[in-house]
Amino acid sequence: MNAPWLVFDIGTGSAKAALIHDNRILDAASAAYPTMRGADGAVEQDAEQWWEAVRNCCRDLSPRRLAGIALTGQMQDVVLLDESGHIIRPVILYSDTRARAEIEQIHTLINEAELTSLTGAQQNAGSLLAKLRWLWRHEQQSVTRAAHLLLGGADAIAARLCGSRASDSTTAATTGLWQLAAGKLLDASTLHRLELGWALPLLPRVVAGGAQVGVLGAVAAQQLDLPAGTPVHLGPGDAGAATIGAGCGEIGPAYAYVGSSGWVGFSAREIGDAAAGVMNLAHPRRGHFIQVVPMMTSAGNLSWLRDLFDSEDYAELIAQAAACQPGKLVFLPYLQGERAPFNDPLARGAFVGIAIDTGRPQMARAVLEGMIFAYRHTLSALSPQLPAHLTLIGGGTRDDNLNQLFADILGLPVHLPPAAENAGLQGALRAAQVAQGTAKDFAIAPASQTRILQPQTQHNQHYAQQYQHYLAAYQALKSLFVQMAE
Repeated sequence: MNAPWLVFDIGTGSAKAALIHDNRILDAASAAYPTMRGADGAVEQDAEQWWEAVRNCCRDLSPRRLAGIALTGQMQDVVLLDESGHIIRPVILYSDTRARAEIEQIHTLINEAELTSLTGAQQNAGSLLAKLRWLWRHEQQSVTRAAHLLLGGADAIAARLCGSRASDSTTAATTGLWQLAAGKLLDASTLHRLELGWALPLLPRVVAGGAQVGVLGAVAAQQLDLPAGTPVHLGPGDAGAATIGAGCGEIGPAYAYVGSSGWVGFSAREIGDAAAGVMNLAHPRRGHFIQVVPMMTSAGNLSWLRDLFDSEDYAELIAQAAACQPGKLVFLPYLQGERAPFNDPLARGAFVGIAIDTGRPQMARAVLEGMIFAYRHTLSALSPQLPAHLTLIGGGTRDDNLNQLFADILGLPVHLPPAAENAGLQGALRAAQVAQGTAKDFAIAPASQTRILQPQTQHNQHYAQQYQHYLAAYQALKSLFVQMAE
């Protein structure tokens, strides 16, 4: 048998890895790491713990022969390295919103509409433009020590594996540093207008997702017990890899990713409407784009609920919620603010309509319904009409009670490909194979094992009304969220 590929996904809550051969997952592993949260919206992780998670996955999988290594992972991060490649400070994550004043200052330097047109997305406090400005104001010692800026989790691991100082174009397109239509980083004159000229020497080399960026070095090979000289491919960032892995790497239907964060998206030949909340990403194929509408917190709401109820078992919580009759309790799932289809870093979670008979099952159901209503809201930003069906992928698809709620609340057939939680790994590998020339395109044909859940329609009218209440609840509380943040 030919050697398998080793594929990594450096996610928000954990690193996942799999040995894949002929599009079949032979073995998989994962290792979690913590997130550090601080005052005023700070969200950080330790890149050394990313590396330790990669080492743990390798120990679990123990591969001996490899055709190659492919990487994907979280995007829109600030990863600063010194001249020797050592991490200077904790990674500032995509969900960090402390740079709210900085994005306002940026919009005084370049008109907001002009910047949105240039980058293909509305720039907010999560933009690297704002984060870099924040660092310059608050941590000049960090930026003066920095020799390299990387943009995501996969970039940082590639640097450890082979000394790469690269990012992929999909990840770059999430940062505000990428000219989407032109397919290149912002030029020097634009960065100087933004008062970020100092960052020019730090910017990474940007490659198409899937490109080979080096070979596994001797030191990393020894630490991971992998064969030195193995080709290392930097796949598209997680949204790009997931798009391909969901079977949507070529022009076609939409899908939804359900993880700690979430999004809906599809591949397109045109740039979507950024004013409607669409984040336009570079597709690995030049001249194509991935339109996504991201949400800050998806199944992370369920993690919060599990910790709140001191529960060990997600499945038990979801089963209680599914067994509970639909009610009038509304939950807003904005625990970390929201980025689309509206941009509001000050938005927060809320229960609306708690009554004397509200118990744990009713609260759990409201959390799941609110999460799924958020997907309906994001789908409306992609298209005024819902798709004919929706493919679900990501770690949140493990539970069929939740998958059935998606079908019922959205009123759509839900398609669940085999190993849906590992779609990003499959997509990263396909992009590497296209770059290598062993795959002709980004289309992964639907597997015969794909399951389809049909919607149950008896509560359609209730869900339609609850969705309107969901939309109205945020509008009613929006100004209060601002006051509470002051």
